Amino acid sequence: MNTNVIEKSKWERDLEVEVPAERIDREMTSAMRRYQKRLEIPGFRKGKVPIKVIEKRFGPSIRHGVIEDLLPTLIHEASEQTGLVPAGSPRITALDQVEDGGLTFTASIDIWPEVELQGEDALELERLEHEVTDAEIDEQIEEMRTRNASEQTVERALAKGDVLIANLQRLDEEGNPVEGEKYEERYFHIGAVDAPSPEFEEALIGIEAGQERNVKFSYRSDLPNEELAGKQEHFAVKAREVRERVLPDVDDEFAKDVGSQFDSLQTLKDHIRLQMEERWQYMSRQKVRSDVMESLLKANEIELPSTLVENYAGAMRREREEQSHDHHDHDHDHDHDHDHDDDMSDEERETAERRLRTYLVMESLRKKIGVEVSDEEFEQYLTTRAAQAGMKLEELKRSPRAADLRRDLEEDKIFDHLEQGAKVTDKAI
Repeated sequence: MNTNVIEKSKWERDLEVEVPAERIDREMTSAMRRYQKRLEIPGFRKGKVPIKVIEKRFGPSIRHGVIEDLLPTLIHEASEQTGLVPAGSPRITALDQVEDGGLTFTASIDIWPEVELQGEDALELERLEHEVTDAEIDEQIEEMRTRNASEQTVERALAKGDVLIANLQRLDEEGNPVEGEKYEERYFHIGAVDAPSPEFEEALIGIEAGQERNVKFSYRSDLPNEELAGKQEHFAVKAREVRERVLPDVDDEFAKDVGSQFDSLQTLKDHIRLQMEERWQYMSRQKVRSDVMESLLKANEIELPSTLVENYAGAMRREREEQSHDHHDHDHDHDHDHDHDDDMSDEERETAERRLRTYLVMESLRKKIGVEVSDEEFEQYLTTRAAQAGMKLEELKRSPRAADLRRDLEEDKIFDHLEQGAKVTDKAI
């Protein structure tokens, strides 16, 4: 193919391509042979229609289909030939068939911006440091005790910390039962920090099994469920059972109950300490990475092609919709007006631009620093990640995530390199 590149703007190119007749003829011959195998025409047996007959009757329509199917391949080959890397779907702006049977076309292409990175050698970073205390470990142990508490029925009034098993009947504003709004054997841990309505639980303190109370209350205003947040309710509550929660003793047997891998309380505490230290180290690394990227984004103005931003924002939207479809029933979506769906919100544009600029900065760092990951390093990295995920090493190697994990390791080395050359201030918290 003959190709020619015309620079239309900073990141837009017109790719002019001349395709020789021989290429089109080869594709036409292959297409007609495929067509011949399934074609039925009166006077000919199936699969035996002469190629010349097929070409005479159906040549123009077959050629149209051949060109339509071939264009993406031609654009890809021409892009590679000219060294262009499209940043989105190319747009055909001209398409002509020449007299000898060849083809000429023009594709408008947005290319990936090239970033001449600045500021990576003048980074000032803050690294978090935290020493895990015995009190923090004891707090984790206490949470485990709460999760592993047993329950036993008691013949006394309900107190904070108890469990109430109760039947509920929703009441209207006049105090009359609402039909179809009765709920049996509901479980309430009185005094739980995540209680939807502390007001509801407080009103039930002192109730005993068999007793009934009418309770007016409001849900917490900070509930994630916006339909319930701050809403006022009125229920008749009949206590069926009061249970006392019994917390286990903190000893070696408690540790063994938490997990068979813990043979003593000290082993469990050591495990908790290690997990908390790793969590803090992870948070510290993430803060350093965030600070690095924020500094580099501020130091480098990156102009993005509008179509690149639009395509990326569209991809983000489709991904959200697919995730939403996985969790919700959209039987009534056909009644929804989608006229506004093609409009990009300011938030979507801002998110798309930031993610694209972050990607371009990372790619520039990757080339500039020249980080390489050896097979031995990658094998060790995969071994560690497989152990963390509870997977077999070979299983992880075969997964689609393996290629991404190599990039993850490359990025780890990139940030380690930048941190070593940066001015780093440790901050104890």
